[in-house]
Amino acid sequence: MTVEVTIALPESVVEQAKWLGNATLRDVDVRRAVRSRSVRAAHVVRPEYIEAEVIADTLSMLWSALEGQPDSSFYPPVSSLSDAEVLKLADAKMDAVQNDRLGELQARGKATGLTEAEQMELLALMQIYQIGQLRKSEALAEAVQRGLLIVNC
Repeated sequence: MTVEVTIALPESVVEQAKWLGNATLRDVDVRRAVRSRSVRAAHVVRPEYIEAEVIADTLSMLWSALEGQPDSSFYPPVSSLSDAEVLKLADAKMDAVQNDRLGELQARGKATGLTEAEQMELLALMQIYQIGQLRKSEALAEAVQRGLLIVNC
């Protein structure tokens, strides 16, 4: 079951959805989408539907990954971490095996295309990367605020 929801998104989110659609070989160009899906001329495929599908899939994957996990224990607020933990998080990198696989899937997607399972794996790895980057940026900001790091501008 699906529920139709109308939301206003920043243009940057829509652009990211287009980028993600391209990265996962979902056609975000309406003319190509119409031809590739053999849609009759009487039916109109609007680009926002394709973008919405990408956004919906991404949100579903993200929320299903977090399902059943209390926010405070899954990702404790950075402000509650010790100085050492904040610095460690600020210097964090994606797991090497996951990072290698992410690069491999991106390269294969551009070269030959991905299976549906590989597309979902790519989306999951991209989510892991994005969450990691968000947490890292939060930790960097916290480290600067605490005076653990000095920013030279």
